[in-house]
Amino acid sequence: MTKKVMKPSLLFILMFMMIVFMLFYSCDKVTIIHARPPLPVHQRDSKPRTPLPLGCIRGYFGSKCKTFTQHIEKIQPVDSFSNVYFYGSCNDDFKQINLIRCDSVFVLAMYIMGYSLDSLPDTLPVPSGFGKYTEIQFYPLQSWNGASSGHYTLVDFYGESVFITDNTDDILTGTFEGTLRSPQGETMHVKDGEFKIKIFKKYMECGQKNSLSNPNNCF
Repeated sequence: MTKKVMKPSLLFILMFMMIVFMLFYSCDKVTIIHARPPLPVHQRDSKPRTPLPLGCIRGYFGSKCKTFTQHIEKIQPVDSFSNVYFYGSCNDDFKQINLIRCDSVFVLAMYIMGYSLDSLPDTLPVPSGFGKYTEIQFYPLQSWNGASSGHYTLVDFYGESVFITDNTDDILTGTFEGTLRSPQGETMHVKDGEFKIKIFKKYMECGQKNSLSNPNNCF
């Protein structure tokens, strides 16, 4: 009985198929990774790197860097309300520093209450005291309405949100920041605030300080 001998060509084909089969199943599985689109980046406005000019207030209001250089007075002299230290005595000593500027749309107003101009700057931490506080207001230029949704306010102790860093020849230089809120609970985050304002001194007779409650009197 004779054995059938496999032809070399058929043996070669079978060996080649086995090698291909082994290579195919021995290779690591290839995973195709699709590149994810980049997440949107929320860009903040660029804050000027130039030194703060005299008569200016600027800072980040949300993501917008705003600069305020105009007085709010339209009728009275420019030193009547925007940059004044009011002082006087009646039943108690009255002290109020106004740091106010606007642009064509908004007003940024800061008040430092209960501190003598000559006592500033102070060192941190500043001790709190009755009647000594600061207030920041941000509102539309033609609409001073503390109850409106566009009127943002922050009341705090001096040294927490507003701080004077230098007082030379009645030129006040300082910083401010914080979270302002509207009466409806909306918030506006303020950061990197700075100001440089020349202050005028005005003595107030008894009863005159009641006229300071509404800055729209100056429009």
